[in-house]
Amino acid sequence: DSAEEALDGADIVTTITNAREPVFHGDLLTNGVHINAAGSNQSRRNEIDSTTIKRSSLITVDSLIQSQMEAGDLIQAAKEGLLDWNNVIELSTVLSGKQPGRTSREQITLFESQGLAVEDIALADFTYQNIAQ
Repeated sequence: DSAEEALDGADIVTTITNAREPVFHGDLLTNGVHINAAGSNQSRRNEIDSTTIKRSSLITVDSLIQSQMEAGDLIQAAKEGLLDWNNVIELSTVLSGKQPGRTSREQITLFESQGLAVEDIALADFTYQNIAQ
């Protein structure tokens, strides 16, 4: 019934909205939570607040260049001086082992997804290969 209730005890929080204002306050997050934020795909949208971004010790994106143009949550935090784009890393560098992911169970981690066509193609290929067998 409420953001507070939804976040209580959550290990993973996913937001996929068209909200222009944050849908929850970052103070409600517990240590160790992972956030997938995928709805803020315009510079004027902010579905997560600056507190969430400040509390996130690892921020990953699908594409740094695309995020600097479209990720409203991160763009706003950077404008406010709360985010240094040099500290935002592409998810591919974590998945390939070039950068560490979570290094502590207590860390709050954030994946800000803008969506890339190559991700859709990879998923479609994976699905096709597994259905065809």
